[in-house]
Amino acid sequence: MAEITLKKRRQIFLIILVVILFLSLSCPAVADPLESSLANQLEQLNLEQLTQFQDLIDPEYQQFLPQLGLKDILGRGEARGGLGDLVKIFIQGFFKEVVLSAHLLRQLVIVSLLSAILFQLQRSFGDQNTVNLAFMVTFLIITFICLQSFKEAAQIALTAVDNMVSFMHALLPTMATLLAAVGGISTAAIFHPVLIASVTTIASVVRFILFPLINIGIVLGLLAHLSPDFPLTKMAGFVRHLGTMLLSFLFVIFSSVLLVRGAIAPVADGLALRTAKFLTSTFVPVVGGSFAGAMEIVMGGSLLIKNAVGIYALVLLFFFLATPILKVWAIIIIYQIVELLIEPVCDKRFVELLGSFENALKMIMVSLATVSLMFFITVLVLVSFGNLAVFMR
Repeated sequence: MAEITLKKRRQIFLIILVVILFLSLSCPAVADPLESSLANQLEQLNLEQLTQFQDLIDPEYQQFLPQLGLKDILGRGEARGGLGDLVKIFIQGFFKEVVLSAHLLRQLVIVSLLSAILFQLQRSFGDQNTVNLAFMVTFLIITFICLQSFKEAAQIALTAVDNMVSFMHALLPTMATLLAAVGGISTAAIFHPVLIASVTTIASVVRFILFPLINIGIVLGLLAHLSPDFPLTKMAGFVRHLGTMLLSFLFVIFSSVLLVRGAIAPVADGLALRTAKFLTSTFVPVVGGSFAGAMEIVMGGSLLIKNAVGIYALVLLFFFLATPILKVWAIIIIYQIVELLIEPVCDKRFVELLGSFENALKMIMVSLATVSLMFFITVLVLVSFGNLAVFMR
């Protein structure tokens, strides 16, 4: 009887094994839990409001933007352009902007040389009033040309700042949601209103205080170089220095707020996550461990999406900055070339006038780069603090 019973058990075991194998071969494969979690979160997150900003950058840069699709986040997407291609495009773009600004070089050099010739002719006749009149006319013509180029550069910079601010307003709610999803609830609650207020304040200070100060410095520089009897060089330098101090103060305050407000929140979020995971797996019977594992998968998916969105934001901010910087830099190079060409033959006041516009353009470029750097730091802080909360878990 014992042998028959053992034989029956073996037969039953073989039958069960065959049924399990048949069901495993006939049933469709179960989807990867992480991939399913990523797909569900991407479907619920409205990332189109972020990806639509890539239409604002030059088409030649769009090939280098990372994508926010499922395959790309999982590292299965197609490879994008390399660093060498990007450097090549930047070099080509810079020389292209220099060529496009060559008309400015031609106009300034021609007017400056004509003023030098006219000055020498009038000087030979000994009529000082005619000499002063000729200087005034050519000075005003050069001023008009420089003002046109300065206005164009300032508008390019302001448009870039507006685009970056609009992108940050669209990015911050998404990043706050993803931070909360990975367990950074305190970090998201602290940083979301602070960063929204900081971004708006930065844009307002740049548009309504910093750029008007640069314009005031330009006007004072024009008046200082127009007549040697009307000295305003020191005042123009003070206004430029005031703009630099304002920009530095804004950067220091912004960085301090980020560091001070974010020093404790990620650690508290990490400890809260560890406590919640321990309590769930320990005190919830039967399904506690499974629920904790599912929570880990969801948080891991949110972490991947958050980091992917952060990288996308950093790259897009970089390309928002690249084109305006190249355009303004090309105009600065043109001014420097003109100064080198006309210095031996023209009145030094023409050279000083061009130097004033060159300094103002450099201030615009520094302001744009500083604002971009603050937004870069914002994204990096959000990404790193979210990772720190998960690490502390």
